[in-house]
Amino acid sequence: MNFILSNLAFIILPFVYMTIVFIGKYIEKHEWTFLLLALSLSLASYFIGGQFLEWTVFSGQFSFALFLLVILAGIFNKDNFIRSVIDPVRGDLALYGFIYLLPHFLSNLDKALSGFNTTGILAFVLMLPLIITSLKVLRYKMKPSSWVMMHKLSYLAYAVIYLHTGFDVWLNPLQIYFKMNSWPVHLITLIYIVLKVRIMIVNRTQLKLQN
Repeated sequence: MNFILSNLAFIILPFVYMTIVFIGKYIEKHEWTFLLLALSLSLASYFIGGQFLEWTVFSGQFSFALFLLVILAGIFNKDNFIRSVIDPVRGDLALYGFIYLLPHFLSNLDKALSGFNTTGILAFVLMLPLIITSLKVLRYKMKPSSWVMMHKLSYLAYAVIYLHTGFDVWLNPLQIYFKMNSWPVHLITLIYIVLKVRIMIVNRTQLKLQN
């Protein structure tokens, strides 16, 4: 049971993806409506509580599922069907992931400040400018080159999220423990790195051939 609860994001992920398949166009069209709905549900979850919300929202697993979709979309070609579903709402998914992360962040803030898994605070801080500039109203006001440069920070955020989900980190004194139930996180990270490097090599090879 502990293994399932520790990796609930991987079970939630396909359900979120199928939801996007059906209502993605509405999410894209009514961005602010869905953002306000997500914020309302997130805050309500924090104050209501309950076992189901402990497993999904307070644990951070629901947010992690949303972030996984954002991250893993990058290993597919732009004309791939899976990515074509995610790309139009990729920024929205990142925003929802951050919003639904609030109960997890607030409920564990005291532990993080005491030195346990402070990687969560670091990930939160790194994601903040990325999330803010994911809002379409702000993105369109930025120069494309500036936006792309800022969002290269996402790879650092991904690395910290990996540390946070795959390891228990104590700061006083510094100790790092492998989370035994988190091997799916390590496996998916390895697959992501291999496929991402492969895509980069293929793209560079094609660019050289074109020149």
